[in-house]
Amino acid sequence: MNIRIAVLCLLLIAPMALAQKYGQSAKTGATERAAMVKTLERGKSMKGSREQYQHLTQVFAVVANSSETPEQAIARTGDSGAQLVETKGRLVLYRSAQTRPASVGRAGGTSVYPTTVNTRTGTLGVLTGTLIVKPKNMADADAIASSHGLDKTKAYPQLQTVFYRAKAGVDLADVSAALQADPRIESAYPEIVEHVRVPK
Repeated sequence: MNIRIAVLCLLLIAPMALAQKYGQSAKTGATERAAMVKTLERGKSMKGSREQYQHLTQVFAVVANSSETPEQAIARTGDSGAQLVETKGRLVLYRSAQTRPASVGRAGGTSVYPTTVNTRTGTLGVLTGTLIVKPKNMADADAIASSHGLDKTKAYPQLQTVFYRAKAGVDLADVSAALQADPRIESAYPEIVEHVRVPK
């Protein structure tokens, strides 16, 4: 009888001890990550749909093919010495020794995306090169594209929203700020991927 009680007590105590240990290691991991994020070189600020962001001038993202590891995806860019920072689904974020503006580029035959950090949460995000704009008048959509050097990709008149794609070499922080200052525009912000749902 006493043995059963002792075993039951151990079964109850062990999960609590493991949970406490896991909680401590999760806190340590979060502290290390926060420290790493603070070391990342920051560039221009930009306003997202609801949050404020800063461009990370040495962190980039590449899309991994379904059959490759994050390290293989980074190697495809030809950026020797790059370090894996984190993955978001198939997006692989890596730190480079090089600094670049907030524009989508190409390296090693693949698209390389600029990244940001959410200034409130510290979450890293990927700039896709798409800008989401609500013109005051949908009739201005083409003129807006022309005056800001953008390609209009989709227009949703029922939502009063237009999706634009920045051309190669266009700094997304600069064009986003210019769109936000345009009197023809109600709101404008760059598309930033912070979270990716991975199917189970």
